[in-house]
Amino acid sequence: MAVYAVYKPLGLTSHDVVEAARGVLKTRKVGHTGTLDPLATGVLILASGAHTKLVPFLSGETKEYLAWVSFGASTPTLDAEGPLLRGSPWRVDEAALQEALASFLNVEEQVPPAYSAVKVGGVKAYEAARRGEELVLEPRSVAYHEVELLALLDEPEPLRIAASASGWRIDPRGRPVELPAPLATLPTAVVRLVVGSGTYVRSFARDLGEALGSAAFLSGLVRTRVGRVDLSQALPAESLAAAEPLDAAAILPFPAVELAHAEARRVLEGIPLPIPARGLVALTDAKGRLIAVAEGDGFKLRVRKVFKEQR
Repeated sequence: MAVYAVYKPLGLTSHDVVEAARGVLKTRKVGHTGTLDPLATGVLILASGAHTKLVPFLSGETKEYLAWVSFGASTPTLDAEGPLLRGSPWRVDEAALQEALASFLNVEEQVPPAYSAVKVGGVKAYEAARRGEELVLEPRSVAYHEVELLALLDEPEPLRIAASASGWRIDPRGRPVELPAPLATLPTAVVRLVVGSGTYVRSFARDLGEALGSAAFLSGLVRTRVGRVDLSQALPAESLAAAEPLDAAAILPFPAVELAHAEARRVLEGIPLPIPARGLVALTDAKGRLIAVAEGDGFKLRVRKVFKEQR
């Protein structure tokens, strides 16, 4: 089995995409490395078979998004699910918007949305919210690495986007974006974000509105990159049977070490190797295929996970 970059379309849950992949790949052993909300689209990394062991190593990767943030209203879910809750209208001020966006580079904590899978006392926040209950959600550590305004629109409209050397951008010759049906005609910013694991873009939209003295919500979202995996590599789940899988060693966020045949056999038996590396390392065979993930202490490598399907 292998690792794939899949495109999650509008309206499906990440679990829906996993179920579709299970049917196509004819295995129940399929997992993903990070949820996308139903009203978001973009790249979702799926791992199948023995490669589901890679999920913990890929789940903490940075992610790039293009976010449509609409001002002057909000919703209970902080996205375009609705219903619309009118708030203070925003007097369009690009200078103030740019200043507010820049301030997120210093943000280290964020309160998750009420409609999220965060648990409080064993209860998922979205389950309590749907029952009309209020849970006190504590701030969580987050990281904003890049925050960039790409466009300021009169309303949330779908645009075309394309990859560039400095991230995904608006490009009339690029691929079309799927956005939810607009809830209202509201001023909308299109923002490119590069964030750390666990950062909720819906909370970003809420907090950006508050920084500008207005209500705001996420009227559209595209995930354009997860770690080293780009949206341009993503395929529909239905096409996975004939798809070329990702190079598992190349997408891991740590260096790779090629092993000789005898070393590879030792790894498959769980025997430490006298290689002076530090931290996590991807171990490959002479063909570049992933054999194992190991961790070094500067003197030897101890095997963390073995992928026997490559034997």
